[in-house]
Amino acid sequence: MRRASRLGVMVLVGAFLAAGCAADTAKKPEEETLIPRPEWRVGDRWAFNRTSLAGVSTVVTRQVVAATAEGYTIRVLGVASEVTRQFTLDFHLAQESFGGGTTARYEPPAAFFTWPLKLATTWSQEFQYTDGRNDGRYANTWKVGEKIEPIDTVAGRFYTVRVERSSGSQRLETYWYSPRIRYWVRLEDYSRGYVEELVEYKSWSGS
Repeated sequence: MRRASRLGVMVLVGAFLAAGCAADTAKKPEEETLIPRPEWRVGDRWAFNRTSLAGVSTVVTRQVVAATAEGYTIRVLGVASEVTRQFTLDFHLAQESFGGGTTARYEPPAAFFTWPLKLATTWSQEFQYTDGRNDGRYANTWKVGEKIEPIDTVAGRFYTVRVERSSGSQRLETYWYSPRIRYWVRLEDYSRGYVEELVEYKSWSGS
């Protein structure tokens, strides 16, 4: 996340950012499929439309409220109670604090991404989860899609990398990550039963 400037030298990422132009990964060398670790800044904000299985929609906002040498803090608004999430510099989820006073911890932090992100790769991890109710040791697997996928949202079209997270044979969620906004633009959460799609993005600089 500290080397955001490296985005400019990665050909594939350039293809992501090019308006109306999809990346033809089948014709590109392997090294061009590497997506470097981005950087978040205080003030970065992503707004999503969340739709439940029952068809109920609400706007959920995620905003970076702290950025340090150790990681990032994101505040989630629009849910039943405010949620604060602590991430490492690699976007690994370390802790969640809920408005009701509950805190969930992941040890080691859950590896939602590995960098550089590469198409058609898989990684697995075991971590200890504690929240006072569902404490235990869990094993998750993440699988990256084999090609660049265009996703159309209210906020525009984005060229994305799909990441699927599972536990054994159970699919937990799928998210489509966009280097352009340094976050996912679509999230399908199967365990909680909702879909989120990006409706607005504002960077720390106001763009």
